[in-house]
Amino acid sequence: MRRISAVIIDDEASAIQSLKGMLDELCPMVTISGTATSVEQALAIVNQYRPHVVFLDIEMPPHSNGFDFLRKTEHLNFGVIFTTAYQHYAVQAINEFQPWAYLIKPYKVAELIQAVHVATLMSSQSGKPAPQQPRGVLLSDMRKGNVVVRYADLICCLTEGSLTVFYFYNDGKVENLAVYRSLREIESELPMQLFCRVHHGAIVNMACIRRYERIGRSGKVYLDADLTVEVSTQKMEHFSREFNLFLKGAALEETKKV
Repeated sequence: MRRISAVIIDDEASAIQSLKGMLDELCPMVTISGTATSVEQALAIVNQYRPHVVFLDIEMPPHSNGFDFLRKTEHLNFGVIFTTAYQHYAVQAINEFQPWAYLIKPYKVAELIQAVHVATLMSSQSGKPAPQQPRGVLLSDMRKGNVVVRYADLICCLTEGSLTVFYFYNDGKVENLAVYRSLREIESELPMQLFCRVHHGAIVNMACIRRYERIGRSGKVYLDADLTVEVSTQKMEHFSREFNLFLKGAALEETKKV
């Protein structure tokens, strides 16, 4: 199991202790190198320890914030997982800083585990983050304008005629949005170490799978929000293999062999 080093930055000591406890219990591959409650402390710590990933709060009054910290550390190679109580920073965070994850407090255990899984995969890529890689998809909606859906929030994509319907979490509630885009186009944009095409008309987020079952030569996956998706006969073995690799955290290493 690959180990990664991390720094936690939050102006609330209780939030640091809570996250540290969750990581110690649920994510033994993460080593906490240090913590900070201000940008000034954080700058000294990341320069000293050079972590793989930084868990970063955004609002840190009175003098600075997490975005300021990232602008001052552009010369360093680390990934960032935002841990904030404010959803309205998501678009700016994704567009400007390309985080590995954006967690809204209080975040779920599954969300934290998936974020760490992504960090483990990304930190394996030559030991350097890849800030040019997107962390979500941008969907055009005539009513709401451009909607940002983070990979961690995207449950599945299903075709309905000429439309593709995205099912995703928004502020803890499941929403869906239909767009005129082909599933093949969407598949080319998604990180396939996290997503799997299980049918000609379905892509699922493997982190959202609660269980799956074989039905003859085909199967069915049970997702969050009580969603179920059929697995085609042609895709069953591929799905089973990819899902097992995902659970073992070995998907990235396997893709390097191709």
